[in-house]
Amino acid sequence: MKISTSPVANNNYLAKIVKIEQLKKHENADNLQLAIVDFNNIIVDNSIKIGDICVYFPVESSINKDFLSHTNCFRKKELNKNNTVAGFYEESGRVRAVKLRGTASMGYLVPIHSLMEFAGNFEYKIGDTFDTIGEIKMLEKYIVPHKEARPARMGKKPRISRLVEGQVHLHVDTESLKANVERIKPDDDISITYKVHGTSWWVANVLVKSKETFLRKILHRLFGIDFTEYDYVFGSRRVVKNEYETQDKQDFYDGDLWETIKNEIKDLIPKGFTIYGEALGYTEGGKWIQKDYDYGCEQGKHRLQIYRITFTNADGQVFNLSSKQTKEFCDNVGWEYVNTMYVGRAGDLIPRSENWHESLMFCLRSYYTEKDCFMCKNKVPEEGIVLRKEGLFQFESYKLKSERFLLHETEMLDAGEEDIESQ
Repeated sequence: MKISTSPVANNNYLAKIVKIEQLKKHENADNLQLAIVDFNNIIVDNSIKIGDICVYFPVESSINKDFLSHTNCFRKKELNKNNTVAGFYEESGRVRAVKLRGTASMGYLVPIHSLMEFAGNFEYKIGDTFDTIGEIKMLEKYIVPHKEARPARMGKKPRISRLVEGQVHLHVDTESLKANVERIKPDDDISITYKVHGTSWWVANVLVKSKETFLRKILHRLFGIDFTEYDYVFGSRRVVKNEYETQDKQDFYDGDLWETIKNEIKDLIPKGFTIYGEALGYTEGGKWIQKDYDYGCEQGKHRLQIYRITFTNADGQVFNLSSKQTKEFCDNVGWEYVNTMYVGRAGDLIPRSENWHESLMFCLRSYYTEKDCFMCKNKVPEEGIVLRKEGLFQFESYKLKSERFLLHETEMLDAGEEDIESQ
């Protein structure tokens, strides 16, 4: 049997095979200790030893419910295989960021044999990541269920997309820096920017299929001719909002925030360019974009921050503007670029040493996390930072979230607040 990663998996919510190499005593509990995995502290009991092979489940993943039942992990005894034993998981199977006796725990560890007892023996190497064992889906990103089901489309004429292949590119998922710090080399050119807690948007002025006319239909059928033109396409992190001529207005917010943003900036976007950013503050109707994170905005107002700009040629090849070029573009047209903490050689930020990656992480966590958000009037924890490796043909960036923010995020999910980025 093999472990694998499903095509729809989010890389930030994969399980990982790890060998325990660091354990620290819990300062306030004799029967607990801290295992260190990818710079995360995970609280475990004293049965875990140096050299043990374990499986790490990240915060805000949702674990297979049959496995949790098999290992008697549910809080409700009747859900467990042994109905006399109670664990600490709720029915969702969600891995929460928690504080236990004053110490934060950022994930869940289980001995690898417990997974094999449940799913059967499987091949693995230390460092492998996965979400599936054989045919069994073991975990996925936790999503708060929608409070209201959206009605299904019935009896509608099939719609034809205007998108041209290779012209539209959604947001790139930003992976965890903790799990990928080895990819950063001292000679890399990097930028470090402030990570804001808003909702993602993008607006592109790219080639799309021209609106159909009778003559164009005939020419297409007879000669295979496709007609294209430049037009504005826009959307959220995962959704193209105007892929079709007519769209259903079924938006998470009151009104269409993304169309509002498109109308605000479209006239300043040259042909071939795509602008990526975050919307902060409030909707026009006065609702939070992210609860309590006002970013200095009055109710009913929002601000936009841009963090990436690309150019896509007629052949679909994508070129990334550097962070310096992106800021220059924003300054030239009057847009707000993300707050920048550092631009330069990674090795100039932290001198080269035998434990350079550990020193880099210590520096970043010490200087750039665990404070209050300086942009907000409300007292809320800052989300963290994004470290970007500069590259013309590839956008490679990694996020480092503060523990305070992760604990805050868990509280929001506990209260049933939906994850806007998942919409």
